[in-house]
Amino acid sequence: MSMVLGPIHYWMFGKIKTSEARENNIVSAFKARYGADAEALLGEVYKKYPQTDSTKSLEELLANKSIHQGIQSIIIEGETREAAIIAAFCAKYDAAGKNASEAAHAHGIQCGKEAVNRKGLSANECKSTSKAFELLGDYLCDGMPCDRGAQVVEDSEKCTTWDHEECVHEKYWKNAGADFLTMCDIVNAWISGFCEGLNPSSTYKREKAIASGDKSCLSILKNNS
Repeated sequence: MSMVLGPIHYWMFGKIKTSEARENNIVSAFKARYGADAEALLGEVYKKYPQTDSTKSLEELLANKSIHQGIQSIIIEGETREAAIIAAFCAKYDAAGKNASEAAHAHGIQCGKEAVNRKGLSANECKSTSKAFELLGDYLCDGMPCDRGAQVVEDSEKCTTWDHEECVHEKYWKNAGADFLTMCDIVNAWISGFCEGLNPSSTYKREKAIASGDKSCLSILKNNS
């Protein structure tokens, strides 16, 4: 099909690729811990939720779909598959949720360090929680641009807080059979790692979570240096 892709579409694709890389990091952790059993479980998951062809460009993945519909479909497929993997392993292994969170945290640190190098950030910029939130938006896939994602509540160089009034991931996670709070923990472990990768002296805390029964989510990032 004929389409004109702009910077925002490639920006979204970059976020999707980061999510897929987090999934791959979690899968690698499962394989390392559970060996042949992991391969068997993953095989069953991939029958229902096939892996995305990482060699294909955005244009190829969109095929005959509209740009908006196509990108949203890629997001849904990725989030559902990641959740299905987590659900399958959590159903068999008590420590799987913790394993996944640890792998997500490690990947987040890697992404945070990558952001520092890619953006050529100074030491002072790395200490800014306001800058960290801005960079987080370049890496974390939190729905489509038209969705009400994270909204800043308070913002300064030393402390930034943001909230969510709804979780755009919830229905995909639940449709895959994953525990809502477990998936929330994994994503927040990634966010914590990302912030740590930007600034090891920072602390990230999920103060409230819809997955825990709160009416909204509230996240707090502080610079302690």
